[in-house]
Amino acid sequence: MPASHLVVLGSLNVDLVTTVEELPKDGQTIFSDSFVIENGGKGANQAVAASRLGANVTMIGRVGADVFSEQVLTDLKSERVDVSRITKDVNHGTGIALITVDSKSENTIVVSSGANMSCGQVELDSLQDCIVGASCLLLQNEVPLEVNLEAANIAQGNNVPVIWDPAPYVWGIDELIRKVDFLTPNQTEAGLLTNCELNDVKSVHTALLKMKDLTEAMCIITMGREGLFFLSGHELIHIPSSTVISVDSVAAGDAFTAGLAVAISEGLTLNEAAELGSAAGALATSKKGAQISMPFRTEVDSLIGKSN
Repeated sequence: MPASHLVVLGSLNVDLVTTVEELPKDGQTIFSDSFVIENGGKGANQAVAASRLGANVTMIGRVGADVFSEQVLTDLKSERVDVSRITKDVNHGTGIALITVDSKSENTIVVSSGANMSCGQVELDSLQDCIVGASCLLLQNEVPLEVNLEAANIAQGNNVPVIWDPAPYVWGIDELIRKVDFLTPNQTEAGLLTNCELNDVKSVHTALLKMKDLTEAMCIITMGREGLFFLSGHELIHIPSSTVISVDSVAAGDAFTAGLAVAISEGLTLNEAAELGSAAGALATSKKGAQISMPFRTEVDSLIGKSN
């Protein structure tokens, strides 16, 4: 079967990552165990993950005309991602993410969006040029909301399904949420979308039922070690998390969404797609870093085989 063609419109960042024993409390200064500079951004993470999982990927976005941009573009090229539609912005720097990871693999992230938030008509024109025949369009929330909304309209007009990871959470998404086909919030984002506190299976079920009033999209809530949940009709379906030794949860959600997109594009059932995405997300936590931790298809297939 020929590889599917995925289009990702989203962010490209450079991640400044430090590891600590415990995340600092308000006003506290602590010492770091290590520091590395890596590539990230939810859009670029998804692009790399999808490519490693076997898809042909076109990345649309914006970097700065600075010291970081060549590193970002060169590394994406090495991952077989088409970067011909990534713009260099002379007025803004490449996006930067400040990431702190603790010994329990939990993290805090502060993003300086830079060129990402300058995305606009240039990126939409690029999308219009390459969307025909695509298997799906992937969106996140690290470019302007109005760009995502128009991108979803373009995909709809070309009968291309849209997979949206509503992260980080932003307000004012009532129109966009009605235009996407798949929605992949984590526990926190699902709570904000539905005004629910997700702390047990019953509350997850309630949140998913509330989601039906907001959108016709298939909503899949990721819950970290608890696995993921979605509805089949009104029945709650649970896909347990694959068993791995987790060291870093950064970009696990990006790996999941990319895995889901690749599997759906290949014609797998929703259960199979969710399982593949779950395995990809779990494997991403077994390595430190963002893009560097994105798993390859052989690793995902092997883990699914072991789980089954």
